[in-house]
Amino acid sequence: MKPQKLPLKHILSVRCPMCGAPPNERCKLSSGHPSFQTHFDRDAAAAKVSAPENFSQATMRVVWEGFRGIFQKG
Repeated sequence: MKPQKLPLKHILSVRCPMCGAPPNERCKLSSGHPSFQTHFDRDAAAAKVSAPENFSQATMRVVWEGFRGIFQKG
């Protein structure tokens, strides 16, 4: 069974442990130029974390938490 390929957005949401590229930036080569592919270690690190929220999911979470605070008994 072949492992599922993660979307690039998910992979780029974590810092690369090999080259130190920050989230939302591509991996860097040893020369400092951007790489066309991400490092395997970054792919593995991204597989261990949950997928990043999109804007609508984040908005709904904030609204839901607000309603829960208003209507909570106690």
